[in-house]
Amino acid sequence: MLRTPWNLALLTILVWSIASPVLAVPPEVERAFAEKYPDSDADEWEVDVNGYWEAHFRRNALEFRADFTEDGKWVETERSIEFEDLPDEVQRAIKLDFGEDEIAEIEAVDHPRKGAFFDVEFERPGKNLDIEYKADGQRLESLMDELNEPVGNLAEARKRPEEMGRLELAFEFGFNTLTIFLFAWVIYYRRHHDHKMLYLLLGFNLFLFPIFLLSTSLTAGFGFTIFALLALVRMRSDTFSKTEVAYLLGAVALTFINALVPARVEIVSSAIVLVTAWLGDHPRIWRDAYHSVKIRYRTKEVEKMLDQDYLRQRIAEDFNVEVNEIDIERVAKNEVRLVVLYRDLPDKRKARHEAAKRRLRERRRRRRAESKDEPEKPEVGEKESSSASD
Repeated sequence: MLRTPWNLALLTILVWSIASPVLAVPPEVERAFAEKYPDSDADEWEVDVNGYWEAHFRRNALEFRADFTEDGKWVETERSIEFEDLPDEVQRAIKLDFGEDEIAEIEAVDHPRKGAFFDVEFERPGKNLDIEYKADGQRLESLMDELNEPVGNLAEARKRPEEMGRLELAFEFGFNTLTIFLFAWVIYYRRHHDHKMLYLLLGFNLFLFPIFLLSTSLTAGFGFTIFALLALVRMRSDTFSKTEVAYLLGAVALTFINALVPARVEIVSSAIVLVTAWLGDHPRIWRDAYHSVKIRYRTKEVEKMLDQDYLRQRIAEDFNVEVNEIDIERVAKNEVRLVVLYRDLPDKRKARHEAAKRRLRERRRRRRAESKDEPEKPEVGEKESSSASD
């Protein structure tokens, strides 16, 4: 019977050696480590929680951990450090972004794609928050971090709105006012002349932009809530046309772009919204496009109320239009409710194009006459065509 301490110790070592088999490191992993760090030897190998082979080794009296996949691909190399070991720019950025939040761990990381950065883990209820910083204090954020963390406007400078100078704030407010003016007045109102919709576009942007810009706790995830509320309002209010919905979403997008998107992409993003609205609703570009309209078509031929070919032909003849497709919504006693996608016949479209060209030539002629201070003279053929039309 084993009674002495030495016998118990030997028994413990024997049981541990049997229960803990030595890890057989794949040759590809060992070869990859030797190629990556030829002047170092792995003191220990283990498989981490991600399934990577992790080598523990020392270089210049510092301890490192290098991760490799099963087939020998290098994942990253990391080293645990203290807050005082961080560059001054990173320390400043952490204090600015998170104040005195408790830090669980800091690692200096070398990554094949991201390069060298610092991974700072902050204490949070449940799962801790990991934020990655470059040596100059810039953040490397994932999509979920950007959606759930407060967003500053000038992200590349890591400045909160209250830290901006007068010129910076003037630029933000001025650029937002310029973009919403171009969007709401120049593009929308001059085409549709609906002052109530103009007020809605301007009001949404100008009323909420200061709140979004100056809020230090606003998250980009809050933006999706705004879009959901707008969808609910649309369902419970007067019906919006597809064009109005597109303009309203454009105004919402400009508000968030100018208030939340980093300044380095703010101008480009706003320009994309403006160009899309300008081209997408341009009357000359889409003058030959099909239009959608709901109609109630009466017919006594009950047996053909569901015959789409028959209804398409009858509607084209009765309304003298070119019908692309129809959608039957409801059939009553002597009435069919339809959604018709139509456009004018080719001869009408050609005549409309010619009329537009004549108006354009007339405007150009008037401008030339005004610039030369000459009396207006009708173009050759205009008098005959005008008399013929009369």
